[in-house]
Amino acid sequence: MNANDARIVRLFTTQVNGTVEDTTPNANSPVQDQFDLILQAEVGAVLGNSGANYTLTFTAINDDMVTRQIALNPVGNPFKEEWNRGCGWIRSGNDFVKTGEAEAEGIMRYTIAIPPGLTGAFHYNVRLVSENYQIISFAQSNPFLLV
Repeated sequence: MNANDARIVRLFTTQVNGTVEDTTPNANSPVQDQFDLILQAEVGAVLGNSGANYTLTFTAINDDMVTRQIALNPVGNPFKEEWNRGCGWIRSGNDFVKTGEAEAEGIMRYTIAIPPGLTGAFHYNVRLVSENYQIISFAQSNPFLLV
């Protein structure tokens, strides 16, 4: 990875405390009113320790109704953060990866509460935009069903 680049590597849903993508994250789950959204992102060595500002924005989309589903966005969204250890960036080889507290390296987990009665097909969009707009990365999760 370039020393001054950042990218979203992957975005996916899983059962609570899971690490494997699950397209029906609350089906047959011990916690049926929640699921986890996993973000994997990396940044080059210079930028990763720079303290520069960026915004990380998640948008949940209800594919059945073709509308935003704000209730499924992570708490605190959008996240105004800095590239440094305080915002979860830890060194991994020559680069940095976004890692949540008590998570495996490179795993940033957001637990999502499912509003009562909400079912259907959904997906997530995520974008990372630096304060000066010089660094932009975006991704989309695979579709998933809430049952």
